[in-house]
Amino acid sequence: MRKSLLFTAMALVFVVASCCNKPSIVWTEGEKDAETGRATHVITVVNAPEGTDWTLWLTSNHIDSREVEGTEGVIELHHGCWYKMIPLAREGKNLVVKYSDRPLQRHCWAPEGFVLEKESRRIPLEVKYEFLPSENIPDFPYNHVKTEVWDMVPSLKHVQPAEGTTTVDALPEAVMVEGQKAGWYKITLDGACRIEAADEDGAYYAKVTLENLIRNAGGNELPDLVIEDWPDFVYRGFMLDISRNFTSKENILKFIDILAHYKVNVFHLHFGDDEGWRVEIPQFPELTSYGAYHSFPVKNQAGEYVEEDYLLPSYNGGIDPDDMESSANGHLSKEDYIEIVRYAWERRIKVIPEFDTPGHSRAAIKAMEAYAERTGDDSCLLSEKEDVSEYCSVQYYRDNAINVALLSTYKFIEVVFDDLIAYHKEAGAPLPAIHVGGDEVPHGAWVGSPACQKIMAERGWDNIELLKSYYIENVLDIAEARGVKIAGWQELVMDLEDHVYERMKKNLYSVNFWHTGGEQQEYPYKYANDGVPVVLSNMTNTYVDFAYTPDKTERGLSWGGFVDERRSFSLLPYDIYRSVRWDDKGRMRDISTLPEGKTSLTARENVVGVQAQLWTETVRSFDHVTSYVFPKVCGVFERAWNASPSWEGTIVADDPLFMEDLDRYYSTVVSHEMPYYESEGIAYRHRKN
Repeated sequence: MRKSLLFTAMALVFVVASCCNKPSIVWTEGEKDAETGRATHVITVVNAPEGTDWTLWLTSNHIDSREVEGTEGVIELHHGCWYKMIPLAREGKNLVVKYSDRPLQRHCWAPEGFVLEKESRRIPLEVKYEFLPSENIPDFPYNHVKTEVWDMVPSLKHVQPAEGTTTVDALPEAVMVEGQKAGWYKITLDGACRIEAADEDGAYYAKVTLENLIRNAGGNELPDLVIEDWPDFVYRGFMLDISRNFTSKENILKFIDILAHYKVNVFHLHFGDDEGWRVEIPQFPELTSYGAYHSFPVKNQAGEYVEEDYLLPSYNGGIDPDDMESSANGHLSKEDYIEIVRYAWERRIKVIPEFDTPGHSRAAIKAMEAYAERTGDDSCLLSEKEDVSEYCSVQYYRDNAINVALLSTYKFIEVVFDDLIAYHKEAGAPLPAIHVGGDEVPHGAWVGSPACQKIMAERGWDNIELLKSYYIENVLDIAEARGVKIAGWQELVMDLEDHVYERMKKNLYSVNFWHTGGEQQEYPYKYANDGVPVVLSNMTNTYVDFAYTPDKTERGLSWGGFVDERRSFSLLPYDIYRSVRWDDKGRMRDISTLPEGKTSLTARENVVGVQAQLWTETVRSFDHVTSYVFPKVCGVFERAWNASPSWEGTIVADDPLFMEDLDRYYSTVVSHEMPYYESEGIAYRHRKN
């Protein structure tokens, strides 16, 4: 049994001792101050312990805490998303902590995971939230139109209706034909049902289309028609982050079924990040036994909090590593992963695994330190004891960057590559690429590393950023030796030495361009024009972890805006500058001049696809996963299949061509997709009027 049982026993003792006076929390949202733009929030510790020799711990995406006069406690960042509240002298039975912070933008951003620590006792506290009244913001308006049996997501390219009906008792085998595009298929219903296809993908997509026709018709008697259809992009993807918050194999298999329903062909599984490593690598048991579970750290003799057996609490604040209902805990075994890969490929979906490097790697770094501590084998360490670099990542970690100068780093990567390659081989499924991340390495990483400084001196470098090229060269050595392509986020191909960049391009499967704000919105076309295989992953259109609307009761993030079904549908792969037609307050934008002075796309063939992303910082359950995604993601899947809609090239946001297409698309979502979710027991986000 895990050591958390000791915590549980201690907590029970504390509860019994407290009896009816058990401490609890009331968190109260404060009003925005017109002058400062800030708000004073209040944490009330009801039935607080006597004295001040105790600490209250809590988690939050971010608290910019400033002390307020009269407060009875102060809040400090410990690490990552974990904060501590230190009590001051007080009067009365309750302790009242006032702190100035940003106004609360989402209810789900309120602090959670409150844990009271007194001496060696730790007890999770119940919390009651008192939110200010919030405005109910309705969804975008649309005109509902009558849909046909053949209306579905993604929409079919060519449909020719005819007189009569055909009863489809069984799905026929496809006849393979030559000379058509990849994924092409043709369905003829004329008293009999016939399928022609260019390949196995096309045959599968024809099957999905027939299933949708039967679903929409409410039975197997279908109108006679001829359908000819094919995908525009070879890469139509979805990324699921199971590192920040985990979801089970069973849930992933169910999710893959839904992706197959939308003819998605790439499942990008983000399993390694700061908050968790979620796929078993047998040679390094600690990656999952340590790096996939969270607990309250151990306090050593020096009074420091040490992550002895598990990672420190993450976003949901859970401290019990035995709690398998908690999204903080869990991992996929080798067998689980192989089953997922095989299951996906049976549905013509390729799995691209990702463990983010060299930034966003805290779980792996800490796990490999635990591995070295247990075994005495430091040959695969990702960190250097003598490294005194000072930095802070976007998520407030100070130790999440792999040391790229260590030989042990590349031995570790070799082992992970070899296992992933072997898993896909055993599954009998292709491995398109291994995604190595490459994004958001914090400024200041490696500066205080003797090993990094040695590499710099040997190469005569005076720019620490050149170590990125050193890292990429070593990763390419590993990939080339194994005949596997690599993928990454946009930062992977940026700021490299010329020879490394050119070598990289020869070994790339795809690059996800995500940060498409400001001048960075030109990057996808600049790099596509230069020969980089670009997958559009625009935060403004494809980040389905963003809230649907500014309504504070909506779950999700909004640092890059809001994404709803209209925003995702508005994506134009070949005119990205006009892909946001309404701003985050629902106001129509002037899109007529947006492309002026910006990079034009001259190598369309290098925009290879579109992908939706679900990051899971604010996700706490599988119901959250599906309600964040559906039906918002439908627009991404529509555009991945049909890259150039009829309204491409229009220069007015609400051009009649766009509005007519939007109405039909969204009417299809309401009439066909939402009932589908209901029938499959899939939690989804209902329309707000």
